[in-house]
Amino acid sequence: MRRTSPPRLVLFDLDDTLCDQARSFRRRVERAVQAALAGQRPGDAEVIIERVIGGSLMRAEDLVDVLAEFGLADAWRIERAIQAYTSDRFIDLCLFDEAIEVVTAVQQRALTGLITNGPSQIQREKLQRLGIADLFPIVLISEEVGVAKPDARIFRLALQQAGLPPSEAAFVGDNPEVDVRGAQAAGLLSVWCNRQGRPWPGGPPPDAEVRALSELLPILFPTQTK
Repeated sequence: MRRTSPPRLVLFDLDDTLCDQARSFRRRVERAVQAALAGQRPGDAEVIIERVIGGSLMRAEDLVDVLAEFGLADAWRIERAIQAYTSDRFIDLCLFDEAIEVVTAVQQRALTGLITNGPSQIQREKLQRLGIADLFPIVLISEEVGVAKPDARIFRLALQQAGLPPSEAAFVGDNPEVDVRGAQAAGLLSVWCNRQGRPWPGGPPPDAEVRALSELLPILFPTQTK
């Protein structure tokens, strides 16, 4: 950690930091691929699923392209797959077990906020479904403010709302490029939420790394959690 004083503002990413978006995405892809296969070629299912998941191909158009790569371009297959993929965008979406507890504990020590990339309608509904629409005093969604992480400007907007300089703020996120590098560019303390224990991909490392949000308090507020 390059700072000794606790932050007065702690900002969080949403997807795969507070909620398990990866699990929800996998379920959507599984449903779509099974619908396209229609009980045929069962041995191909996992390969196709991993191709989509591994490439983080989240648009319906991306899914269609991958299905075509595997010879599944029939109109009826595509229609079934898209219907399955889009019928429940939030299937199995849930908060990580410790998310509310940790955020609430942080709120006893600092101001909190949320910065998330994505369409406003989807992200707002996601917050409602997760029961955290009113949890954060500051909420910035990229489509609403016209700028997205890792652009430093979205972090600066949060700082402006808080009335604090970057030297008094921290950002917690799971994505090395979008979250960590964005926070670094804005001058915030960067905390990488690395649940899978992945190696750092290179470049300036984060100021701190946690495997779960429960590890966050002793790192940010060491004198207040002993």
